[in-house]
Amino acid sequence: MIKTYLKGSRAERELLRILSSRGYSCVRSASSGGFHSPVDIIAMKHGKILSFEIKSWSRKPKVDKKRLERFKKWSENAGAISFIAWYNKNKWLFLPLKDAENSNYEDTNWINLNDFLRIFL
Repeated sequence: MIKTYLKGSRAERELLRILSSRGYSCVRSASSGGFHSPVDIIAMKHGKILSFEIKSWSRKPKVDKKRLERFKKWSENAGAISFIAWYNKNKWLFLPLKDAENSNYEDTNWINLNDFLRIFL
């Protein structure tokens, strides 16, 4: 359990560093994944809000429907553009929340870090 937590928190801090280096003001949620905060990271810049659910798993992540529903509601309330972010073997992949709502999203084309930075930042 501790190893999994450390792996996940390390990935979260890495994404914070990437976003901060591009001028975003970022926060890591204290109770990420919990009932009140279904997001791990929030990044803001000039009114643009991005939110992320981070997964640092060896296999492509599948987030359960209830968690996705809470994430979607939170994102809509905040006016955030939201993503599932997957970190594995020093490689980032991103999936927009709207694509994650598809029941077969694990087969969807995830966006690599360079394309994510070009398209969304």
